[in-house]
Amino acid sequence: MRTLRSPIVLVPAALLVAACSGRSHDAERTDSARNHVAMTIQGAASEPVPLAAGDIRIVTADTGVDLALIGDTISSGLSEHAIAKVRQETDTAAVKGTGFGADIEKMVKGTVQKAVGTRVHFPISDVRAVRYDGRAIVFEWAGRPPKFSGTAKVNDKPLLESFAPDDAKRFADAVMARKKARGL
Repeated sequence: MRTLRSPIVLVPAALLVAACSGRSHDAERTDSARNHVAMTIQGAASEPVPLAAGDIRIVTADTGVDLALIGDTISSGLSEHAIAKVRQETDTAAVKGTGFGADIEKMVKGTVQKAVGTRVHFPISDVRAVRYDGRAIVFEWAGRPPKFSGTAKVNDKPLLESFAPDDAKRFADAVMARKKARGL
């Protein structure tokens, strides 16, 4: 059995662990409703949501994770490039052999395939302001910050410090422009 050591596989696993850790399902649902944070899992055949005027999607320097403003929602998850790579590396049709080992490999790869499109998203109304401070994208929350805010890392670097400066500034400007246009 081939061992996957790609850090890209760790992102969906971390998202799933964060979603399931420490509390009952009902407690998580209550927190999500209060903070307006949700997680979605796109199916294996899902296409990325197209961008409309004023929308923006930026990708980390290593192309592994994206951050998007689509409509009145901010979301983050694996980038299209990373999803394609993970799907190729976890293709269950490529599993060779039979027996227990092959069955386990197919099960693990199938589980990763289902989770690879996981995205965390929240409405821009939950954000008071967003700016680029020269090092990182900084969110100022309208209420209590979501449980996940500021904890995700890409290659041992905080996620919000992992975007090119020009992209980070464009993202922050786009969010603030959208908030202003919506009167938020």
